[in-house]
Amino acid sequence: MKKLKITAILFLSSVFSLNLLAVPEGGFTTLMVQAKDIDKYVDYLKENVDFESFGSEQAGYCKTRTGESYEGQMFIFNAFTSLENAMTLIENYDPSSANFDLAQLRTIKYSTAFKSLKDFEARDGYHRLWRIKLNDWQSFTDLMTKLQKELDADGHNMMIGVFAPMGGGFAETGMFHLRTITSTAAETGKIIDEYFRGASWANTWDEAQQYVDEEVEETFEYCETIYTKN
Repeated sequence: MKKLKITAILFLSSVFSLNLLAVPEGGFTTLMVQAKDIDKYVDYLKENVDFESFGSEQAGYCKTRTGESYEGQMFIFNAFTSLENAMTLIENYDPSSANFDLAQLRTIKYSTAFKSLKDFEARDGYHRLWRIKLNDWQSFTDLMTKLQKELDADGHNMMIGVFAPMGGGFAETGMFHLRTITSTAAETGKIIDEYFRGASWANTWDEAQQYVDEEVEETFEYCETIYTKN
């Protein structure tokens, strides 16, 4: 118990250190669900859910395409300009109180909030997601920022995000999320091919691995925006 308390104090002191002045504003909420029919569920959300009332800047869904833990694995996300706004949604909206029609379309697994640790733009397309444990999240994030710039300079249109989950319970506690996005799955494959051919930016990826203690899970997802604030 004493060790857990010390670990928690160290984690909190690092999260709220002055070095975080470089961390961008904004945050996300996610609702992890199992959908009986993903297309039908998404269509219902588009036609019946007032995302504007949530205060989010953007909302969408991601469905797992490979590495799923269960059939119909997906989540709904809302993007906010601040964690304050994201937490307000948690306070004001209880997904378990959904109406009968919506409740019949999905089974709730869990919900959580995420803090973006580097500049990130939620884009439609194919996402590669790693759930990882880090020993130095700031150094890892710095290298992912560097890698983003190197990929851009090499002509690739890949977005990289690093996220700290908050309130994710058993599934997310102690994890960080690393997410890459390309418009097509083939583009992700092309970048991986170039890595194994010895691309100039490959060393940055390799250097970042010293800060990864464990790779817990890796999946591919397809994500699409269904609401954008006017």
